[in-house]
Amino acid sequence: MIVKKPLILLIDDTPANLLTLGGMLATDFEVSVATSGAAGLALAAQAAPDLILLDVMMTEMDGYETCRRLKQSESVRNVPVIFITARGDYESEARCFAEGAVDFVTKPINLPVLLVRIKTHLAQYNQRRSLEAMFRNVVEFTPDAFILATPEGQIVSINARAELLFGYDAPELIGQPVEVLIPPRAHASHIYQRDSNLDSHLLSKRPSVMCRHKSGSEFPADISLSPLQTDRGTLMMTVVRDVSERRNAQLALEESSQRLRELAAQNEAVREADKKHIAREVHDELGQVLTALRMDISLLSLRFGALDPALLDKAQSMKALVDRAIQGVRNVAMNLRPAALDMGLVPAIEWLCSEFTKYNNIRCLFHVEEENIDLNETRAVVVFRIVQESLTNISRYANASQVDITLSCHENELRAQVRDNGRGFDLPTVKQKKSLGLLGMHERALALGGVLEITSTPGQGTKIDLSIPIKFDRRRTDHDSTANR
Repeated sequence: MIVKKPLILLIDDTPANLLTLGGMLATDFEVSVATSGAAGLALAAQAAPDLILLDVMMTEMDGYETCRRLKQSESVRNVPVIFITARGDYESEARCFAEGAVDFVTKPINLPVLLVRIKTHLAQYNQRRSLEAMFRNVVEFTPDAFILATPEGQIVSINARAELLFGYDAPELIGQPVEVLIPPRAHASHIYQRDSNLDSHLLSKRPSVMCRHKSGSEFPADISLSPLQTDRGTLMMTVVRDVSERRNAQLALEESSQRLRELAAQNEAVREADKKHIAREVHDELGQVLTALRMDISLLSLRFGALDPALLDKAQSMKALVDRAIQGVRNVAMNLRPAALDMGLVPAIEWLCSEFTKYNNIRCLFHVEEENIDLNETRAVVVFRIVQESLTNISRYANASQVDITLSCHENELRAQVRDNGRGFDLPTVKQKKSLGLLGMHERALALGGVLEITSTPGQGTKIDLSIPIKFDRRRTDHDSTANR
């Protein structure tokens, strides 16, 4: 197998120097020579060398100018340049490096030292080219779109995925402002974000940004912006990942979750209707029968009690049992459906407060900013049940001495707050236990487009805030949510 020798370009306007130096290097390298800076530039453009040995002192175009022009050439800007100079002072050394050289040697030339330096820089150059090739392969075949742009936003390079994602061929985008890939409404925010990243030199991630296809259609993408130091200076590297499928799946999941909540809300409404029906049946039918039975027992006592004292005692015992049964019927009906709910939400919560205070010996204060709240029965029942569940939890766990319930309206929103001065709890710990009571309260609110927030700190009590739209149009909410994305 024939191993290709590295190509060394010698540029010197003294033929004797070229002959001597070329002969010294010919054993290990392929050598190309130029007798002027212009000739050297032409040879480098025809076939990029692996390394350039450049004399500083030349008449028509000195080595500094030649190196400067080499570094401006796209094809050879990265080729290592070693200056050959007769001057070894610090000023000359600094000038060589300032013009872009990787090294310099002084005359007279020490061949072993020169060979070591040439081989060292060739090894570094080859390693760099290998790493750059690996990086290009990674960028080219990655599933994400890569876009390199100048700090001013001019596109320098894109990969194949970017071509496919945005619908442009690379030549169409090179030199164009990156804003052609973004909807016009987002241009200002993108420029601000890009400038902020350049100032901070940090990676920035922007999820769910709308991008623009060549056809004019838009699609959501996650974008990462980061400054990249290159031989061209600082460039802005943008990584774009199409998240259309993920967004569609997310929307489908949200739609499914909302439908499940609606189904749960519908089932809950059916349960409440059944409870209401059963409560009325129990109260009206069974209550009437028991009331009639009690009246008959009383009549029996009046007619025959004087004649038979034992019968009178039995009648009184039967009446006491009937009274217990009547009270039981009332309790069952009240637990199924408090009669106060038929009078409205405010009277129902007032009744709930009084019952809570009576049975738990805990002060319960009800603050209402508006007595007449125009709320349909479904929403009124949801608010009532959430407040009821909150009071139940307080009586069981809070060890509180006072509860404050506040009900208010703000435009199309009803707000309810239940606050206690009890022991409080650690909210993350309770969430990990997946309390069905708290989960049920959240789901009741979400099903009607509301929000439930629980704030609690051990030793500082608990606050439950409920906000629920008085009139809720789910279709409009879905449309607004989609538009905002």
